[in-house]
Amino acid sequence: MKLLVQRRLELGVTQDELNHMLGVADRLVSKWECGVRTPSSFHLYCWADALESEMTIVANDNNLPTPEGTTEKALNDNLLFKVHQNKE
Repeated sequence: MKLLVQRRLELGVTQDELNHMLGVADRLVSKWECGVRTPSSFHLYCWADALESEMTIVANDNNLPTPEGTTEKALNDNLLFKVHQNKE
């Protein structure tokens, strides 16, 4: 989720704005970013999409991620995901 937080900050989007963009409860993005709550795969996808990014989801076999710095492990779905800016 660190990459999504970085992307949000790059775009200058506040957590409240992102809550509104995603149609989720107040402070939910904050809880996701702080690790208090874990977003579903669907919410991760919507989060990336709202930040004009793409997310690649790959099944994981419980091994630690190995790609250099661009991949994180989603805590809830045992998935790896990579976030990158859309190039249009």
